[in-house]
Formats: sequence, structure tokens, C-alpha cells
Amino acid sequence: MAQTFCASKKALPVFEGTDLTPARKLPGNASPVREPALLDAAPSLCYINGQIQDMNNQLYIYDCLTGKLRVANSSMMPIGSGVRNTFRVQMNRENGGSFVKRDDMCRFFPHGNIESYSLNGVRLKGDCVIKPNNMYLMVLAGACLICWYGDSAQRPNFSAYDSHIWYVYDKDKDAWHGPFNLTDLKREIKSLPEQALATFQGLENCAFYLRDIVEVVDFVSNSGAHPGESPKDDDARALPAVCRCPSCWEKFPRNAVLAIATHPDLMHDDILGDGEMQRFIPSSFTENGLPLDAKGSPCNEFACPYCHCKLPPFFTSSTQHIFSLIGVPAAGKSYYLASLIHELEHEIPREFGIPFRDADPAANAPLNDMRMRLFSGLSEQETYIGKTRLQSNVYHKVWRHNHFYSMPRPFTYRLNKGTDVYSVVFYDNAGENFEPGAPLEQGPSVEHLDVASAIFFLFDPTANPEFRSLLKDHKDPQIHLNRRLAGRQSMLLTEAEMRLRSRLNLPQGQKLDVPLAVIIGKSDTWGHLLGPEPLLPVTRSGMFMPEHVNVNSARLRQFLFNITPHICTNIETISENVRYFMASALGESPIEFTNSDGQIVIGPQSGSVHPFRVTDPILWALSCVEPSLLPSSQK
Repeated sequence: MAQTFCASKKALPVFEGTDLTPARKLPGNASPVREPALLDAAPSLCYINGQIQDMNNQLYIYDCLTGKLRVANSSMMPIGSGVRNTFRVQMNRENGGSFVKRDDMCRFFPHGNIESYSLNGVRLKGDCVIKPNNMYLMVLAGACLICWYGDSAQRPNFSAYDSHIWYVYDKDKDAWHGPFNLTDLKREIKSLPEQALATFQGLENCAFYLRDIVEVVDFVSNSGAHPGESPKDDDARALPAVCRCPSCWEKFPRNAVLAIATHPDLMHDDILGDGEMQRFIPSSFTENGLPLDAKGSPCNEFACPYCHCKLPPFFTSSTQHIFSLIGVPAAGKSYYLASLIHELEHEIPREFGIPFRDADPAANAPLNDMRMRLFSGLSEQETYIGKTRLQSNVYHKVWRHNHFYSMPRPFTYRLNKGTDVYSVVFYDNAGENFEPGAPLEQGPSVEHLDVASAIFFLFDPTANPEFRSLLKDHKDPQIHLNRRLAGRQSMLLTEAEMRLRSRLNLPQGQKLDVPLAVIIGKSDTWGHLLGPEPLLPVTRSGMFMPEHVNVNSARLRQFLFNITPHICTNIETISENVRYFMASALGESPIEFTNSDGQIVIGPQSGSVHPFRVTDPILWALSCVEPSLLPSSQK
């Protein structure tokens, strides 16, 4: 029998966001602007275990004074101007309060020094309940904030917000005033009624009451704060308090990282043995802040406190996302990763003006070597990338749960947008790791799925019997291989779902809210089956086009469903947020040739590698997990 948990019987205000009066249009923009409204208070809130719960909801805070967006999904998230806050924003309090996540609900508790604050136009003194998937406009101690808690797929398009220019709507006279910046607005406030509405570009369907914005304007005027500027050290201090090791996937506080000794007399680590330098908790530092080891030698490398693996440079100063790629053996995961990194380094700077860089050249060497071979090889033997094996250089030994396991090496790359730094981590797993009945020593090597920010399933049409029957006249040698295990891809999906459910303790029927991209690979072999009409571009004029992704996805999903429906139904039992993509890592079919060992193998023809649409799934995933990173056309 399911247990029932009830919140306190104390009456708490419950807000549904902006259920608003008739829309008005912003001058020069078709966005409707409406005023806040308060719903009835709820005397008590009940949660039925296994029926109403979602521990994966995230809280987004947009600071209207700086234009900064912060994301957190921990259980307690303090907000204020002080450096210890999860959300560091411009306000006149060191600590303004805390958001606390419990079950599928988020509550805000104001700090004791806050007399009152405004939430969706209503002045409050105590704590309140915030329901998922709704918009909240908050004015707190001079801060002007937009809050969203819930499913990341339904969040507002924060990248479209421009809070530098404000407009005011006088309902009584049906008149617009503006544009203003907040400093100019101070001179106009006295001539406008306090029940007027204040809004800015991109804030669709919502508006603040002008009477609340008065508090913000007074804070900006009296404190010397400059709208558009972040608090000092904002990029480093607003990071989540905990981070996750990309090698063993354990979480730990950012201040718990170990330093790696540099003095030659300290060549021994308690876990890694004689071949590795000692890991230690820093206690003394140079005047530049570098740790000193036991022999007084400065250290500039750091390690995980659990597995003692070296962390990427500047690991603690970036927001990290793990992107997990899964697929059966010979699906082309290694070729896809090599092509993907090559294309991202060109496309992201060209399309969005954002650098995409190698975050750890030493650790990324195996993947960079594959890239060099694929795009610079002078012969088929040089271009060929062999099968990923547990003993290859893309795996390393990691101490985990009191045992050494062969684990995939993390390949880490970094994106910078202003002072915000993001890291994305990829792995090149052997396909056998994902199959049912994988040996115990291989099991932990795919547990990055449990903590992934996004999952990518590389579907191989040449291994699918239904596709193979449609392509029997194609000259691609992959189609004519003897595929005795035709059902492997369906089994892989079932195995992945069962592993995720068991390790995350997800009940049947509950899906992940993690973005899941289905990549129908090797499109050079089957693209003609889709018809002459090309897919829509996912970028245009420096903007990411989510509406084009949705149109393409619907078309590809129907195409795949018509050929092999069980693949679609298996995928869609895993995640609430699924999109379909087509891609070709090589751009044309591979060829057969004889390798250096005299064996006949299949690989790309040297000088003929032209990847096709390999970046589309990653750009979509980035837009889901970091909505402010890529400029978006979404309205």
C-alpha cells in the first residue's frame, strides 16, 4: 500500500504563475503583456509516493538587473548578494532567503531580515509554495527576478529576454510609455499610477506591477548598482556547491578536491600506488593561492577525493554536463565522436561566436588522435579507426567501490559565453558494455547514463533487418555483412531502460526528463528513402531554431516508425523529452580494404570524409540543459 505524506497544515500561498487579464501588446512587438494574479491558498498539500514525485525538476533564476540565468537542482538553494549563495544576484541583502526542493514542490523561505517581498504581484512575509512548470515574478530586497521550477523542456525561452529596456502600460488610459532603462524610469514613476504594468522585451504574457518595480529602481539608484553588470566574481561563486567526478561519477563539494603533489620525493599515492604522485588535502598555499605539498612545492593539478583521478584543468570553475552516447557494436560511435568534435570546433564559433575548446589536451589525446586520423589520414589504413576495446587507450583503471574497474576515459571540452564557462564530457564506450549480460567488471563503465545531462542513442540502420531489406541493392559493404544478431538494438534499449530504472529507483510508468536524442546514423546509405525534400536547418543567422528541430523530428519519427515501430516505442518509454535526428559521420559509404595485418576491413576512404548533420543533436541538447547559452529563435 502506497504511503501518503502530507505537508504542514499551515496555510501556504500557492502560485500558478500568471493567469492574467486580457492581453495587451508591447509597442513594436507582438508579445502580449498581462498582469500577475494570485490563486487561492492551499491549506494542505499531499503527495502519494510513486504517483506524484519528480526529483529531476530544476530551478532557474533569471536576474533582470544583470541578464544572468542560473540553474540549480540541489535540495537547498540560497539566494542573495553574498558569495556563499547558490544564486548570487544584485540585491541589498547578503542573504535574501532559500529555495528548498522537496518531492515535486519547491518552497521559498525568506531570510529573517526580509520584512516582505513580492511574488506575482502579491506582498508576502512568510514562506510560500511554488508549483512546477509555472512562471514567477519576484521582487526581493531590491532584486528583480524571474523564477521557473520544473521540467526543463517546458521552461521559458530565457535567451530571448532583454531586460535592459522597459515599457510601462497604464491600464486606466490604455496608454504605453517608454522605452526606459531603470534609471530613466525613476523620473517617470511619479506621473504613473502604481497599478500600471512594467515589462521588457521577450517577457511574454507576463508583467510586474510598477509599484513593485519602484523598490528595484530605488535599490539601483541608492546602491550604485549598474543594471547589466554581474556581481563581482559572479561566474565563479554562483556555481553549484557540489560537482561530479567525470571518471568515477561520484559527487563531492567543490572545496573537497585534492591537490596532486609535484615534489619527486612524494611519488606514491595511497590508492593509485607507486606510479602516481601523492594526492593530499591542501593546508598551506602560495601567495597566488596554489597549494603547497608536504615538501613545500607548489601544485597546480587536482584530483577527485574518491578515485584520485586527475581532474580537468579549471574543473571547479565551470558547470559540467555529461553527454552519454550509446549504441551497439559497429554502430559507428567512435567515428561519430571524432566527426562531432571536429565539426563543433568549427560550427559553434562560426554560428554563435562562442569558442568550443579542448579542456584537457592530455586526457583528450585518444579522441584527438582519432580525429587526426579520420580527417588527415593519407591512406585507408591511416584513416581507419579500429573497434573500441576495453584494453584500448580510451579506457583506464578507476578505483570505485573498493575495486579497480576498466572505465571509459572522459573527453572534456569547454564552451565560454562571457564569464560563464561550461564543460561537456563525452565517452567512447565499447558497444558490448551496453548489451544484456555484460560481465560484472564491465557493468560500472556505462553508469554515466545515470548522471547524464543528455543521452544520445546512435541507431545503426545497416544492422536493422527492416532497413536492410529496403537497402539490399545498395553498394555499402556494411549492408551485406552477416548480421546474426539482428535484434541487438532493441535489446540494448530495453537493457538501458532496466539499468536506469533499477539504479535510479524509478517506478514503472515514470520517465526521465533527461533529453534523449535518437540519431539515425549512416544517412548516406538510406537518406534517399526519406524523399527529395531536405530537412530544415537547425541554425540560421546565428540563431538556434528549435521549431525546425521539432518539425524535423516529427518527420523522422514517422519515417522510422513506419519501418521499425518497436524502436520508437522502446525509446519513448525511457524519456519524456525525445527528438529524432539523421546524421552521417563520414558523409559517404565506407569501402573494403586490406589492413596492415592482411585482414579485410571496412573503413572510410581517405580524403573523402564529409560529416553530415552530426552536430544537430548536440546543439539541441545544449539548448535544453543551458537555455541561455545559444541564441534561440524560440518565441
